[in-house]
Amino acid sequence: MRILKCAIILPLVFMAGCWDKLELEEQAFAVVIGLDKGPGNTVEVTFQIANPQVGSSDIGSAQNEPFSDTIRFTAADILSAKDLANSVVTRTINFAHLKTMVIHEELARHEAFPHIAGAAIRDPEMRREVALIVSREKAFDFIMKNRPKLETRPHKYYELMQQRWQETGFVPFSTLNQYLQQQVIESMFLAIYATADAIQSRVSRHEDDYLAGQVPKRAGDPVQMMGAAVFQNGRMIGTLTGEQMRWTQMLRHKTNIDAFITSFSDPLDERAMISVRLFRNGGTKIRMNLRKERPDIHVTIPLRVQVLSFTSLQQYATDVRKQMLLERHLKEEIEKEVLEVIRLSQRKFKGDPFEWELIARKHFRTMPAYQAYDWANHFRRANVDVKVDLRIENFGKQRTPYNETTRGGG
Repeated sequence: MRILKCAIILPLVFMAGCWDKLELEEQAFAVVIGLDKGPGNTVEVTFQIANPQVGSSDIGSAQNEPFSDTIRFTAADILSAKDLANSVVTRTINFAHLKTMVIHEELARHEAFPHIAGAAIRDPEMRREVALIVSREKAFDFIMKNRPKLETRPHKYYELMQQRWQETGFVPFSTLNQYLQQQVIESMFLAIYATADAIQSRVSRHEDDYLAGQVPKRAGDPVQMMGAAVFQNGRMIGTLTGEQMRWTQMLRHKTNIDAFITSFSDPLDERAMISVRLFRNGGTKIRMNLRKERPDIHVTIPLRVQVLSFTSLQQYATDVRKQMLLERHLKEEIEKEVLEVIRLSQRKFKGDPFEWELIARKHFRTMPAYQAYDWANHFRRANVDVKVDLRIENFGKQRTPYNETTRGGG
């Protein structure tokens, strides 16, 4: 009799793990979510749902199907909208492959946004590493207009864009988890700023001195991702340009940005520009004296420089004096631009986007002592000086720049 019972029970035990099993074609994978402010206290939630059969080995049975479908619902929060979507969509909505969350700037500035974002993580399928993007226009319009030619599958587009963000430094690497962490400690948070509508095309001498919508682009996908949306206490309060975002990341002790290309004016010809590649030569050094009412903060940024081009055709590659002049000029220009970002943070945003609070904590024995110190208030009044420890590494392969004197030389 015991043997008979075991023969009946054991198969049931092994089969119990498959009771909620869903086939691939029974699921709808939301890879992008858009959030817009709805009427009253509601939120308009947009789901961009990827077709799992398109782009897979099963594409033969889905040749005429689109790569994704976009739907929008008005509900109290994201979870309510997901439940509502399941009453319309033939497949079960799944957040397991969610890559990106797009938030309209109007909603990001609203007092209700921290509660909306906090409620989202109550869904066990919601990943905390979801990338956060703030769009100047409605999130629904941003998602609908984003139709990249080279990447038809939306999840692949955002996956590859995350790699570009880390390479260029034009935008921060922002996730839902970082947003929630900064909200808890009442610190400043930076999110990617983007738009699919060009507000104005202006040509700047510096290729990174733009905000999303200002990049002088003439064709291709209309989406521009440039700069950062600045959050304080969970709500958006302003923006940083791509140039300001780069220096912000350089001011952090640890960052994913190790090198980027930028340009400066030529010290020997104001009309010309010099393009360089900047390398972090180790971590940024931050020393603090918090014993004074107005704390002193000393920042040292070690950089290596590769000069890529100089249109003035000056003999920088062969003239040591001109090299010293160029080195001093680059050092002064970087220090000036970095100090402008620090002053902007202290006076306009009244917060610390450089994550210096992590270093300030080490000056206190207990967390309550640090909280009583009120770092945000002291940071606004701090005396900050910046030193750039810069060394020109090389001038590339351009040893003798072309000029009129070398024309026709043997």
